Amino acid sequence: MAKRILFSPIGTTDPIKNYRDGSMLHICRKYKPDKVYLYLSAEMMEHHKEDNRYVYCIEKLSEMIGKEIEVECIFRPELKNVQVYDVFYEDFRGIIRDIEKEMSDGDELIVNIASGTPAMKSALLVMAILSEYRFKPVQVSTPLGKSNLHGENSVEYDVETYWEMDEDNQENYEDRCIEAKSGNLIALLKIDSICKFINSYDYMAALTIAEEIDDFISNDDKMLINIAVERLKLNSKVVDKLLAQQKIDLIPVKSGNQRSLFEYALALEIKIKKGEYADFIRGLTPLTADLSELILKSQCNIDINDYCKINRYGLRKFDTRKLNGTDIYETLQNEFDGNFKPNDVGTRQMVPLINKYSEDNVLKQKIKEIMDIEQAIRNLAAHEIVSVTEEWIKEKTGFSSKQIFELIKFLIVKAGVKVSKEDWESYDKMNEIIVSKVRGYETLHR
Repeated sequence: MAKRILFSPIGTTDPIKNYRDGSMLHICRKYKPDKVYLYLSAEMMEHHKEDNRYVYCIEKLSEMIGKEIEVECIFRPELKNVQVYDVFYEDFRGIIRDIEKEMSDGDELIVNIASGTPAMKSALLVMAILSEYRFKPVQVSTPLGKSNLHGENSVEYDVETYWEMDEDNQENYEDRCIEAKSGNLIALLKIDSICKFINSYDYMAALTIAEEIDDFISNDDKMLINIAVERLKLNSKVVDKLLAQQKIDLIPVKSGNQRSLFEYALALEIKIKKGEYADFIRGLTPLTADLSELILKSQCNIDINDYCKINRYGLRKFDTRKLNGTDIYETLQNEFDGNFKPNDVGTRQMVPLINKYSEDNVLKQKIKEIMDIEQAIRNLAAHEIVSVTEEWIKEKTGFSSKQIFELIKFLIVKAGVKVSKEDWESYDKMNEIIVSKVRGYETLHR
């Protein structure tokens, strides 16, 4: 008698999430396989050891449908970097080849291409497109096209409770399985690439690919990607216009100057994450100047604009008439040994005022550090042909790029910008929302 076999990587939505089947369990529910091979990375193995959750749910399903399902776990304890495509492609080829050797004529192999990491899904998609092996690739949409963002804490995962409350246990459950066809497979592979670009903050590349597969990516999804493109460009007017159309809120800081400062800082952090260290260094100068100005106003109650004018070229300069006879003018003259010239307004002029009027010694130390860092590496990078690396920054400043950014975060709070720890993860949260939409239910049916 012909048998039906399922090979399934295990991901974070398995076996049950938000009280609905994860992809692996949902495929088991529909196709009722005779045997299931579960592929577990190091992280998923830990969950398996905790409560046997994957096997337990298959066994409970087996009891419910009145059919025995054999389960074999394939453990990969060495798999901790689960984003390397090449590793999975070779491993999956070997596993599926071995499974096919044991299959008889008439047996059917189903492969779950919806669970696991993006690298796992990509590897299986490529194998399906190349048709090297005879298996049926099955995708599973999220319930009603909703995202899987609001998951349960795996530490508190109660598998028995989740099984009992799984809404898909109802007789009239919604079938969310989709057997991927050849044309759709290529689109799915491109969707995978889009998601990878989004998660690596390369939004323009993601948008370019999205425009190639109009039948699989909705206009709303493309608009979300475009929001990310414009946000990284700091184009707040366009971002606000598009966000209003989408009726979602992705911007944690709303106030004008504070928003500009915070969004600029987030964009700088992305430079670090992408290894664009030269751009990160170049971006420090305007940031430290704006930070100094806001700190002077927030911590010292001094608005530097009260002592400035706008010249005929539209540039802000110190105004001698407004400065004369003030304590601020005396402080600046002392700082520059009597040679203060009321020209440009920048960090070099504002930091001495912070040192004079602030009583926060920690703040003074931090702002001195960021000013010294900015002046040292900016001048070197601007006047020499150098390869700016993490090591180069550490050597020249004594700080890593991440340590420099921690200084920036501290100073932003001191500048009066009200931000939480979660706000600093704003881009990653935005990425999660976009990826969940791109992988959503509706796009798979177009």
